[in-house]
Amino acid sequence: MERNEKLESIVRLTQKELKQQVKLELEEMGYKPISKKGFLYAEGEHPVLLVAHLDTVHKTPVQSICYSTDGRVMMSPEGIGGDDRCGVYMILEIIKSARCHVLFCEDEEIGCQGARAFANSKIRPQVNYIVEMDRRGSNDAVFYRCANPDFTDFVCGFGFDHALGSFSDICAVAPRLGVAAVNISAGYHNEHSRHEQIDLPAMQNNIRRITEMVQTPSEPFDYVEQTYFYGSQMTMENISLWDIVSSPQQQSRSKWLMPLPDKAYILLGDFQVEDAEMYMIDSSGGVYCYIPELDAAVYSENLQAYNADGEEVVFERRSARYLRTYPLDVALSLLE
Repeated sequence: MERNEKLESIVRLTQKELKQQVKLELEEMGYKPISKKGFLYAEGEHPVLLVAHLDTVHKTPVQSICYSTDGRVMMSPEGIGGDDRCGVYMILEIIKSARCHVLFCEDEEIGCQGARAFANSKIRPQVNYIVEMDRRGSNDAVFYRCANPDFTDFVCGFGFDHALGSFSDICAVAPRLGVAAVNISAGYHNEHSRHEQIDLPAMQNNIRRITEMVQTPSEPFDYVEQTYFYGSQMTMENISLWDIVSSPQQQSRSKWLMPLPDKAYILLGDFQVEDAEMYMIDSSGGVYCYIPELDAAVYSENLQAYNADGEEVVFERRSARYLRTYPLDVALSLLE
């Protein structure tokens, strides 16, 4: 792989220098950034807020940068500072294709000071959800105390794995804005040490996936606070009022649905259902009837989808669409 000179320039700057540099780059891209004590914010056009922090734990600026022999890993004897210069770089790359709202926070490493300043400001962007890029690894999606199952399904539909974490800037921002938030892997490893490394292919892959995600139309996702019962942690993903009064399929919601492959068929018990091409499945194998007039689908209870060889159809995210689903009575009323 070639050297990433853009990322190299970002990791060499102090927090103050980086804030000024990012402000200049945003202005060159046509943004009108607002620079306040603790944060830098700019309004976008896509209804998504992207978040990263400008500081690192390392006190010595990066001087020497080296790469693994295959060019896939970036390191520095001073500590490369991928936490969270990777996130800053990722945002600047994503907004080249998707003009999202952006927030760059100062002093995350000493208590999310910049994020708290933003949360206490009068700035209230109207967004559908928040994506932070400040997580180690390559495939994690951390939701913290935000427990909106629809949002979890939406994010993990892009191949990310639901993971646990302690605290980050979105923990201060999301409750104030009232929208769901996720912290996604930025490709760094061994953070907070001089052995920190940046996995460049992983970082680039997540730039691609997050760009695809923010460009996928969605409804606003509310911030749903995690709840606790009798000393045990239970999230809305585990239990909700809907779990008690109805099945999840009876709610109006959006989810990933995959059209059936050629020659697949649908069974209701021992009986084969006609027009199998009108049906789709979700990630758990649930069957939905697609309604072209609504560009939406209705859950079809007790149906099962099979391939031509008699095996159950397996859901594949790359073939799926993010569609609205309705209870039957709602769909019928919309068709009137």
